[in-house]
Amino acid sequence: MNFFSFSKNGWRKSFLLLVLPALSAGSPASGAPADWNEKTIRDNLRLVAKWQAEHPRKRSPLHWTYGAFYSGLVQYGLAVPEGPGLPLLRKTGGEQEWRTLKRHYHADDHAVGHAWMEMAMEDGNTAAAEKIRAVLDGVMNRPSSASLQFGTPGCQDRWSWSDALFMSPPVFVKLAAYTGDRRYLEFMDREYKLTCDYLFDRKEGLFFRDSRYFTIPAANGKKMFWSRGNGWVIAGLPLILQDMPADWPSRPFYEDLLKRMAASLKKCQSPDGSWHASLLDPEEPPLKEMSGTLFIMYGMLWGVNQGYLDADEYLPVIRRAWKAACDSVNAEGALGWVQPIADKPGHYSGEDTEAYGAGAYLMAGTELRKYVIGRDHPQRKTVTVTNPLAKFRPAETVSVPWTSGTSGNAAALRVFDVRHGRVIPHQLADTDGDGRTDTLLFQSNFRPGTARDFWILNDSSLKAAPSADVCFSRLVPERLDDFAWENDLTAHRIYGPAVARPAPEGEGLVSSGTDVWSKRAGAPVINEFYKRGDYHRDHGRGLDMYNVGPGRGCGGVAVFRDGKPHASGNWASARALYNGPVQTAFEVVYAPWDVGGGVRVAETRRVALDAGSRFSKVRSTLTIRGAETVKAGVGMETGKGRNDYETVTKDREDGGLMTAWSRPRKNDGCLGTAVIVPWDPEGGAVDSEGCTYWIREAANGKPFEWYMGAVWDKASPFKSSAAWEEEARRVRECVRHPLRVRVR
Repeated sequence: MNFFSFSKNGWRKSFLLLVLPALSAGSPASGAPADWNEKTIRDNLRLVAKWQAEHPRKRSPLHWTYGAFYSGLVQYGLAVPEGPGLPLLRKTGGEQEWRTLKRHYHADDHAVGHAWMEMAMEDGNTAAAEKIRAVLDGVMNRPSSASLQFGTPGCQDRWSWSDALFMSPPVFVKLAAYTGDRRYLEFMDREYKLTCDYLFDRKEGLFFRDSRYFTIPAANGKKMFWSRGNGWVIAGLPLILQDMPADWPSRPFYEDLLKRMAASLKKCQSPDGSWHASLLDPEEPPLKEMSGTLFIMYGMLWGVNQGYLDADEYLPVIRRAWKAACDSVNAEGALGWVQPIADKPGHYSGEDTEAYGAGAYLMAGTELRKYVIGRDHPQRKTVTVTNPLAKFRPAETVSVPWTSGTSGNAAALRVFDVRHGRVIPHQLADTDGDGRTDTLLFQSNFRPGTARDFWILNDSSLKAAPSADVCFSRLVPERLDDFAWENDLTAHRIYGPAVARPAPEGEGLVSSGTDVWSKRAGAPVINEFYKRGDYHRDHGRGLDMYNVGPGRGCGGVAVFRDGKPHASGNWASARALYNGPVQTAFEVVYAPWDVGGGVRVAETRRVALDAGSRFSKVRSTLTIRGAETVKAGVGMETGKGRNDYETVTKDREDGGLMTAWSRPRKNDGCLGTAVIVPWDPEGGAVDSEGCTYWIREAANGKPFEWYMGAVWDKASPFKSSAAWEEEARRVRECVRHPLRVRVR
């Protein structure tokens, strides 16, 4: 039955006295309780996400309706990684080859880019970003000059309708975050402000859907402002602001727009807690509409959580909206009362569902869950981490001082990533080896120029994040006395005194150099390789194809006197310090060796390797006898003979860097190595073993740091010497400009 019909004069009511009771009685029973409880909200999110995923429409998975659904799904998935969100996005993105539809200038076809870019940054999946980046590069490099007047030729090649401000601008901002290229922000800024100047009614604080509605009024004669059209805009603002650098000149414009819209929309909320389709004429129709309601709720609640909006003023509004939304979810998880695809208020009922409505529910619910978790942990500490660089920093470790014996149950300690709304793996470590915990370690990725908050929750009932000791090191007595270490991306080993003994007791190899094991991502290999014994062939997880010899291998130290290098023998003692999901660390000692002129030197080397990194951090401390200082060289093998390097690069512009890239090894691919020194070298040197060094003065007992890394092209996105060099330069810049950490 049609209860309304539309004419140019607006909605014409056809109610009988029994219509409104019938609508209410005919609504399915709610399957989503509206309690502000973390578990209840999480269960609701799963229910709605699962139902929507299992009831697809006959449309392309790249259609904008799904793009909006994926926007909510990725937020839910990042908040609840064990849920169905991230697996579904990985599956869909992979099957669709992370494409967009073919209207490259049309904002609707950019909407899938919200999720694609988040997956690129979450998973380190460059393929997820490549195609949407190419599309937006084309738009940016050849911008449309069409009019914003709706209905004129090419107008939809611009952001000429309010929905577009959700679909496209956040993708430009995410590309700026991912690439560090500020041109994406500049383009977005210019186009967004032109649309805002054109469609935003400053008197009412609301957006017209497009220019046609400048002159088409609502049925009551007031201006026609569509709830979903304004919902798109206010929901897009958090997606822009969360990735926009804190010092971006026009950031206050977007903050002020969020506040202005929230204040105007608050006045339009209906007594039932929802926003009806026509904001200034809620009787046309007098029905709750869930897509607009939930997008508006999301924008408001994000503003509350970020401190832009007053909690006392807006939380009652949000609470009523959530109740209306949960009452619109049936027992199976279908969200009803969603107006179908339209450009103005139109007909809908409790039976109408749409993917974008579910996406809005997931966005609003995920943001509400963050609020509830914060409310339930009033004694939390906040760690604010700021990235000072205009570069994206993936999988970077944060170190927070930790007092041994801190109050609370260590097993109930949680680190909560506020942006993503999830508990993340952490590690308590004794980094100085004195037997007491002194550091809390956790990881995240960091967008350019942005600050990110993490909560430290004591005695929390939140479920711990799944974790495994992917960062692992140990002595290997079953293979003479190697010492090996690995994470999810790389593996290394160094040699002890037994290897130096002549055969058959040892191998007669005297070397303080570092070996490289090429491994596939995520595959632990140390225990398997040593158990198998045959690790010079790839059996599916990787292999040892690197030749250390008596040189420095992938990284090591020599002392120079009169221009000649003097290197230690194999390590004399070793001890593992800790393993864990974030970092492994160990310490080796190289016994004193003669460096000439009556001077003897010993080295204590502490090595740490973080999850998600191809570079080990090394802190070397020299004990010098017979002099106050020596010239120490940090170096690696760069010759063509032992590892068949075809490209070697060196520079010392901002700390020393050297990289090497091998020729292909038949079916085993190419290998790259690198050494970074975060200090300015006095000079360089090359020894007879084909090793290249950066030289510095080292004082007795004063440590200095350096980094060594390796990559295998068959198990990484780095497929060339240029790509590997670029990655090493990125790491060097991050080392030179560390994250800024503040605890309060």
